[in-house]
Amino acid sequence: METKNKIKPIKSEQLKYLVSDVRAICNHYITENNLSVHAFAKQCAVHPNQMYMFLNNERGLNLTTVQKIGDLINK
Repeated sequence: METKNKIKPIKSEQLKYLVSDVRAICNHYITENNLSVHAFAKQCAVHPNQMYMFLNNERGLNLTTVQKIGDLINK
C-alpha cells in the first residue's frame, strides 16, 4: 500500500505573513518562468486586474484563489 506524503499544517503564527508570503511566491514564480503578470493571472484563472492589484498591495485575494495559485505553482 502506497502512503502519500503527509502535508504539515501551517502554524497559527504563520497566518500573519500569509499575504506577503503569497505575494513573494507569485513574484518569484513569474520571474523564474519569464511570465507577464497577465499571463500568470490567466494561468491561475484570476482576472489580470485582480492579480495586478494584489501584487501591488492594493487588494487581497480570497483563499480559494490562493489555492488555485498553489495548484498551478506545484504542478
